[in-house]
Amino acid sequence: MIKIIIINLHLVTIIVAVILFGGIWGFWGVFFAIPLATLVKAVLSAWPSNNEFPEQKKC
Repeated sequence: MIKIIIINLHLVTIIVAVILFGGIWGFWGVFFAIPLATLVKAVLSAWPSNNEFPEQKKC
């Protein structure tokens, strides 16, 4: 059974990832650009936001 995974990356993000990772690691960077960009996106979206501070009581 083949499972299709949809990656929600913008076209510009994919192009920038291919250029960036290809410039750093050559062929292997181009080969792994989309999986690495997906990993970076997942880490950034899972990172806690700074604006989620609990309410402080005013004295």
